Amino acid sequence: MSCPICKSNEKKILYRLCDNMKIMGADFPETPSFIAACKKCGLLYMDTKASQKDFLSYYMYGAAAPKYYDMFGQEDTDDYYEHLHELMRPYINTDSKILDIAGAWGEFAGYMSASGYRDVTVLDSNETCISNAKKLGVKTLLTDSTDMGEAADDSFDMVILNHSLEHILDVDSTMKNISRVLKDEGYLFIEVPDAEGYAGEAASPFNFLTYEHVLHMSMNDMENLAGEYGYEILDKGRYYKKVSNYPSIYAVLRKGAKQALAYSDEPEKAMLRYLEKSQKTLERFLDPLRRSGKKLILWGIGASTAILIESFQGCNVTALIDRNPGRQGLVFNINGRRYTVGPPESVGDGTILILSIPYHDSIERQIREMGLTNEIAALK
Repeated sequence: MSCPICKSNEKKILYRLCDNMKIMGADFPETPSFIAACKKCGLLYMDTKASQKDFLSYYMYGAAAPKYYDMFGQEDTDDYYEHLHELMRPYINTDSKILDIAGAWGEFAGYMSASGYRDVTVLDSNETCISNAKKLGVKTLLTDSTDMGEAADDSFDMVILNHSLEHILDVDSTMKNISRVLKDEGYLFIEVPDAEGYAGEAASPFNFLTYEHVLHMSMNDMENLAGEYGYEILDKGRYYKKVSNYPSIYAVLRKGAKQALAYSDEPEKAMLRYLEKSQKTLERFLDPLRRSGKKLILWGIGASTAILIESFQGCNVTALIDRNPGRQGLVFNINGRRYTVGPPESVGDGTILILSIPYHDSIERQIREMGLTNEIAALK
């Protein structure tokens, strides 16, 4: 695919990300995907044969964002939302019309509504999320960013892309739709993970390379995005998003003039450092398992963990397990052997290795509630 921002077809492949994109769902092609660096602007993106339509189906039917209040608690979530509010406050007032794109369950919209903002709309493609948002008393649009449904032209004072742009392949349609619905004097707020900060984190290996993230952006990319679509940046910065352990960048944009692209290879260098660090961390964990020959049952073959599968070469892997019926039946290769992802009922002898770090505790509770007595280990 071409670069989602500058449309160039010139790219450098940095890493084989995925062996089989069907891990994301039946609509996805059974093909690999890669991390690529654009040679024209430097953006890091997923080079895949999957389409925006495939990802839209995934978010409509196969996945929904976690509920922040459930996952991170009231205090930390409210602290994060107040931080966002402070960044936006200089550009809006309680009468402003605000659109939160991919606003999921409506939690931030609900927070803003409770803070006195009277006209907040959540746009999301997942019907369950929209139903929940309606209960919070905010307006809703059941659609996606590449369509915008019934959103009227020149109707919003602020549009928010809060940790949603990195999930969007079709940046062009999204940005053109935003320009359509945003008032000429309106503002666009964007926050995304900071790809240049990945290597500095002590997170589990490859944690930041979930298949759901199709863009890995830097501040240079934020500036290029603004310039390509005719925006000026009024405010920008970096900070650490504590609630999901992400180094993040943000910017507040306003319609302006189109600007020339600027190339940077710093994101590529940062990604290569991160890949090297992740592989070394993983190898330190796997070496004792290879030497011991311990039977391993790999549990949780999802969008954030399937990248790890091929690293288990030389380990005594006996099974791949996932509770999601949509992933059961998928085939992966380890040590030249084909493994089919099975249901929990197929677990035999061996140590269960939970691949997902963020959901480890909840998965372990589920395993014990099933009555399984296997030893459980965590990937660190």
